[in-house]
Order: sequence, then structure tokens, then C-alpha cells
Amino acid sequence: MFSKKKKEEQKQDTPQQGIDIAYYEKMINDLLTSYGLDPEKCRHRPKTLWSAYRGSALIYTEIFKLNDVDYIEVSCPVSSIPSRNLLPFYRKLLEINYQLMGVKFFVRDDLLYLSENRELKGLDKDELAAMQNRVSFHADKLDDELIKEFKTRDS
Repeated sequence: MFSKKKKEEQKQDTPQQGIDIAYYEKMINDLLTSYGLDPEKCRHRPKTLWSAYRGSALIYTEIFKLNDVDYIEVSCPVSSIPSRNLLPFYRKLLEINYQLMGVKFFVRDDLLYLSENRELKGLDKDELAAMQNRVSFHADKLDDELIKEFKTRDS
């Protein structure tokens, strides 16, 4: 149940207490190393952004700040946006979204992505690996289906 707290207590409960970004950067680097990849070759400096292929899926892993809260996002480009039949395309995405757990679609720069994000605080290596596996699995599964059905281009 929710309770009212005094303003002093609310300030002490901010979700960003004790966030060590370097700890999470090392976690990502260690995970990439466990896949046989060189994390420095995967890193897009100066951002906290990495990219790597798992099968045919290009996976982006990024740490970012929004409204003073640190987040992590794992995303994969799926396809371009079709030039025709936009309403059926977006309806299909909503129908697929209903069936997916934890991952969602978004559009950026005329590309369709599949992603999962969460607050960075408390993330462990197993959860990060699970996020990458979920996103890449579904992106790899759905890209061919959407490209075929809507005649979009591969991302």
C-alpha cells in the first residue's frame, strides 16, 4: 500500500542513490567478452552505447539518463517503415505487442525497433543477458515476417 512520506524522507528515497555507472559498464563489457567479442570494438564512445550481432540481429545496449534517472535499454532494428499500408502495419505491431512479454516496438528515423528497458539500479548480469536474449530472439523472429508481409526493407 502507498503511504504519504514527509518531503525529507522522499528525497532520501531517490532511485539514483549509489549508482556506479562504471560497475554497469563493466557488466556489459564482461557479457560481451563472454560472447567472444571485444567490448572496445563494440563500444560507441563517448556514449555508453555498445552494438553487436547475435545471429542476424544487431543488438544495441545503451545506458542513458532521463529525468535524472539512469536506465538501460536493449534494442534491435527490425525493419524499415513501409511506404504503404501503414494502418495495417501499425495494427499488426499492436497485435504482436499484446503477445510479447517485456519487449515493445518503437519507431525512430523511419526504422522499426524492438526494445526492452528498465531502471539501471539493481540490474544483474543474468537479467542483462536475458534482456539481450529476449530482444534479439523476437527481433530475429519478427523481421522476416514483417518484411515479407509489408514489403519493407531490412534494417
